[in-house]
Amino acid sequence: MDGIYSYPFFAQNRGSLKLNILEMAMFHGDTSWNLPDMSSPFNRIYFMMKGEAYLENETERVDLIPGRMYLVPAGCRYSYVCPSTMQKFYIHFSLELLPGVDLFSRLGKVQEMDYQPELLENLLVNAGQESVSGLLYLRAAFARIVYDFFEYSRSGQDYLESFKGFYKQRKVLDYLAAHLHAGLRIQDLAEAMDIPVHQLSRSFRQDTELGLKEYMAQQLAQRARHLLLHTDMPVCEIAESLGFADPYYFSRFFKKYEKISPREYRRHPF
Repeated sequence: MDGIYSYPFFAQNRGSLKLNILEMAMFHGDTSWNLPDMSSPFNRIYFMMKGEAYLENETERVDLIPGRMYLVPAGCRYSYVCPSTMQKFYIHFSLELLPGVDLFSRLGKVQEMDYQPELLENLLVNAGQESVSGLLYLRAAFARIVYDFFEYSRSGQDYLESFKGFYKQRKVLDYLAAHLHAGLRIQDLAEAMDIPVHQLSRSFRQDTELGLKEYMAQQLAQRARHLLLHTDMPVCEIAESLGFADPYYFSRFFKKYEKISPREYRRHPF
């Protein structure tokens, strides 16, 4: 008997995963690549080529060894250190599972794998081509790299289970993606959701294990990091776009998360 079988999980999530390649470049570093306690608003993949460098925090040190590639998940805090010189090819990207929720954000630590020299050679060749075929190759090859890291690092279905609570809060995430700014209050959000404030706050914490007020502040800080690193907007314009009354209050807010000013953060190469 003829019939059609649909795939519910794909149908429900086909528009969810959004892979966005933000930047790729060759980097030659020296001892000036010394960045204490930094957090990234996006994921980073490093193809280590020459020299020596390492990442470290309170729980681990990760030596960056030539011939290996490293995934630094969004939100992870590390100090970046180069004792002498080094060369790497890097790719910055986001992979949103839900608005404001990166698929790799819960890995919590650097992941690493070997890479074949031919892979890096092909990436560099196609990155240098000004052609649609080059773009298609990069997109396809990078999607495979991301897939390999995901398969290497995840623990089966349990990894997606850790995001189940965020799916329950999808309406809140969608609203924040469209309306988040420094002046937004939980009360405003509750009124938009037509939910009592205490009920909204309680359900969000139960589902995500995060306080709603702090989550909103974290998302605002993430947007600030992204704008500082990937736009040429003056700091005063960034502050205004995020809804801060003036650059002073924006700087004070930002220092709470990064311990340095927005201008200092912008000057740091990753």
